[in-house]
Amino acid sequence: MITGMLYAAAVLGITGLFIGLLLGIAGEKLKLETDHKEGLVRKALPGINCGRCGYAGCDALAKAIAEGSAPTTACPVGRAKTAEKILEIMTSP
Repeated sequence: MITGMLYAAAVLGITGLFIGLLLGIAGEKLKLETDHKEGLVRKALPGINCGRCGYAGCDALAKAIAEGSAPTTACPVGRAKTAEKILEIMTSP
């Protein structure tokens, strides 16, 4: 009885290690490269996803600003204070 339990625990442990190894390798191979400034711009935006800027939400606007296809003043909700923060982010190295 105990040998059966030890065998089952060993098989389960080895299977878990194998799956964990495969997931670790897949995570590295399939990693997405994101623009650092896009994340900073996203944090500077209000985050209410109203769509008043003409984009689907704050994530889409942040991506467009980081790519240079939208102006730093595109968020009407954040007004000048948000635009200043975004301008600082975009002009920093």
